[in-house]
Amino acid sequence: MALQPELLSAFSQEYLDAVDKRDEPPTAHEADTSEPWELREAGKRFALFRPWESYEKGDQPPGLFRFREIGLLFRLIWPAVGRDRLFNLKTTPTADGYAVESSDDAIVAYLRDFNPDVTFAAHVAGYLLRSPYALAILLWLAGPTAQKQVGRILGTLATGADPEEADGGSVAH
Repeated sequence: MALQPELLSAFSQEYLDAVDKRDEPPTAHEADTSEPWELREAGKRFALFRPWESYEKGDQPPGLFRFREIGLLFRLIWPAVGRDRLFNLKTTPTADGYAVESSDDAIVAYLRDFNPDVTFAAHVAGYLLRSPYALAILLWLAGPTAQKQVGRILGTLATGADPEEADGGSVAH
């Protein structure tokens, strides 16, 4: 087994040994998934690394992808995974269904079925909405046809159309 190369750190080994004995705070998961991330070629695949990490330094990427586009998608959502959830699905149904609470504990929706995947998907989408970079890359990944259609929809919305009407009436009301 090859020895891992010594990683350069601004902290002494004594300090690092002492830190390793501590419990992680509740924010550790967010720190582990937060920006910045880079997608780099790794042979015929693409690896997700922080700018200061690399295989050469003994780091293992949290994601390794066969296709660049898939890697970019994961790079965009990675920080959302560690963030506090924007939505929480209550486990006990009411007459209206399962309550969905926002991060400030306000009930913002009810779901007929208990499906935590839906609230997690909404959390990730909400995170992406807060990142102009993520929105731009998502649109880029969608390709020219989707970009042209989005441009037309945004043009319609800019004139004051209701979002439900901007799709040309294909949404069932």
